[in-house]
Amino acid sequence: MFKIKRSLCTECEICMAICSMSHFGEMTTKRSRIKVDGDWPKIPSINVCLACKDHECVDACPHDALIWDCWIKLDVDRCDACAACVDACPVDGVHMDPASDLPLICDTCGGDFECVRWCPTQAVSKRK
Repeated sequence: MFKIKRSLCTECEICMAICSMSHFGEMTTKRSRIKVDGDWPKIPSINVCLACKDHECVDACPHDALIWDCWIKLDVDRCDACAACVDACPVDGVHMDPASDLPLICDTCGGDFECVRWCPTQAVSKRK
């Protein structure tokens, strides 16, 4: 999925803005599936689903609303917004959408990886 180089991140938040624009048609960092958490001059953290091997979020969902299929997919009809997936994620890569109360989990923009395409420093890149 992703290769993260935190030391290259300038905290510009372009990745967050383009993520929300790609999914919701609005530029807001609050609805992004990728989160940059910085405290300049410290190196920021970049939190996004890394498709970890154990898929702990999938196992934690009590309603089987998450499915692994090359990335985590959400069945919105089964999700009750309990946030168990958020708590289970070992990399803080799952966030709750403040507008829908559903989990926001990277879906790779259908394989287009918009955050990777728009990151000016390549702090976020696609793993080969």
